[in-house]
Amino acid sequence: MSEIVFILEPDTGRVTVESSQVDAKIVKEINKDLGQGIVINCARPSSANHPQSVAEVKIQISQDEQIFLYRIYHHSTVDGPGRRSVIQFAGCSILCPGCYIPETHRRENGKLVSIEEIVSEIEKRSGEHDGVTILGGEPFDQTESLKILVEKLKSKGFYLTIYTGFTLESLLERDCKSVNRVLAKTDMLIDGAFKRELTQNAGEYRGSSNQRLILHPISRRKNER
Repeated sequence: MSEIVFILEPDTGRVTVESSQVDAKIVKEINKDLGQGIVINCARPSSANHPQSVAEVKIQISQDEQIFLYRIYHHSTVDGPGRRSVIQFAGCSILCPGCYIPETHRRENGKLVSIEEIVSEIEKRSGEHDGVTILGGEPFDQTESLKILVEKLKSKGFYLTIYTGFTLESLLERDCKSVNRVLAKTDMLIDGAFKRELTQNAGEYRGSSNQRLILHPISRRKNER
């Protein structure tokens, strides 16, 4: 029977992965998420003489305080009202057929970047934009990290637009505190999967006409009840 145990040492920020009879594919996925480490066997402590594969990885900040980021770009006038700085997540579980940016579907096409670094970049350019747009990929595939990012950006007073391939209803059905926190702090949500056959006359800021532009999604939802 295979078994994996993750041990976090808060004082050092080190993660030790203990495994037994684990499939090589799973080990590869752990390497993707945590980075290359060194192998440590029972009774053999880590040493500079044994540099190899998975097991011990030093992490300076927690996983939730990082994002798989594809890119940041500025001066966009098509990703929300006014001129926008745009944070583009890497990784998408929806995989809309005909997506214009399929390169963002895979997390490995991006890189893990600290949220502090992202917010710092946005702040440096704050005089050049009217707000911040978050899109993907799929931002809600990294919900905990998204929540931290959104809270930090809103604490700086930025107007936030978020694109998601999920509908507002499906996000609310998760009954997830982190999702609800994100939605509560979102000024504009553009929801719904992209549909290539509905691109004609899609409407402002939208890729296809099925997508909705929803201002203050949580308060609007409450008012509709």
